[in-house]
Amino acid sequence: MKFIRLIMRNIMRRPARLALTALAVAASIFIFASLLSLDHGVKRMVQLSGDDLVLTVFEKYKACPPYSQLPVHYRQKIETIPHVTDVMPVRFLLSNCQTTTDLVAVHGIEPDKFRKFQNIDIPDDRYGAFSSERGAAIVGKAMANKYGWRVGDQVTLRELGGVSFVIRGIFEAPGSTLESVILVDREYLEYSIDQVGVATMFLVKIDRPDDVDPVSQEIDARFANFQTQTRTGPQHEFIASSVEDFQSIVRFAQVVAYVALTLLLVAVANSVSMSMRDRLREVAIMRTLGFRRRTVTAFVLIETMTVALVAAALGCGLAWVTLSSGGFSISVEGYTIVPHLSTSIILLSLAVGAVLGIAAAYLPARRAARMPIISALREVD
Repeated sequence: MKFIRLIMRNIMRRPARLALTALAVAASIFIFASLLSLDHGVKRMVQLSGDDLVLTVFEKYKACPPYSQLPVHYRQKIETIPHVTDVMPVRFLLSNCQTTTDLVAVHGIEPDKFRKFQNIDIPDDRYGAFSSERGAAIVGKAMANKYGWRVGDQVTLRELGGVSFVIRGIFEAPGSTLESVILVDREYLEYSIDQVGVATMFLVKIDRPDDVDPVSQEIDARFANFQTQTRTGPQHEFIASSVEDFQSIVRFAQVVAYVALTLLLVAVANSVSMSMRDRLREVAIMRTLGFRRRTVTAFVLIETMTVALVAAALGCGLAWVTLSSGGFSISVEGYTIVPHLSTSIILLSLAVGAVLGIAAAYLPARRAARMPIISALREVD
């Protein structure tokens, strides 16, 4: 207990310096954890939005795949390919195809087939009401929360050509981009925008993972001589390639975050060095009373690690509150990414904070502990 009181007294020796140091650590860990959560959100979205047995078929040579246009009658030819078990045309209607934080996305799907391709959590009666009503829609939870929509609301999207629908259900698909979309009947959407018989893509279900490449190649070969050619690939890979440029930006931002942590290491080391300069006489007295050099060094390391760990926990807490309550999301080519602060990221951030404190304090503490007692006693406290 005496040692704990001594450590706490030393920590609170300079409140202003303590506050500035803790604030710097908390801010850096906040940025570090937030950037890691964004990267984790991208990987989580790709993993949960795709299926190993589902292929996506888009228009070839399209700069923005969600704006591709394929004839719906392509489905008949795709269905005849061996190992294909089901095919569903999907129509996208987006407010923006580029990187944005305010995307409104409508997906026209076939309700009787949709749940064979995608997993969503919605009561059966709600989904049944949606399936049986032509002008109905079900809305992802994130989209509903963003705009305050409730079941039974009549919604008209004037920015998307005046598409109108009645919300018959709100579904959950944690981590998936679907939580940020509106699902309506495909034919109803086509008639609403006056583009009947045109799909954005096809979702193709196959029976074995080993058939992914052969079936993809066969689909593209079938339409190689058509006016509108296709590009086919696994759903996971397609989504990953769509957000690849954004992932590069995230990785660069993480490099910047690591550089910032390095600079913070220098700043904390300078703060500890200043603190040790003020405490040289105290260190000398401790040495005179019989404390060993390694014990004195350990005291300083524990003090700095405690401050850094508490500050890191504060930074993680701020990141969690900000990300969970802020409703932040980024959409890239129609796919919505939501930052996800996982337990592993929190633990890593706390570990980084603790290691940062130890690394920053080690050299100043060791130098002070090794200073000759006579020399230290001459220093002005």
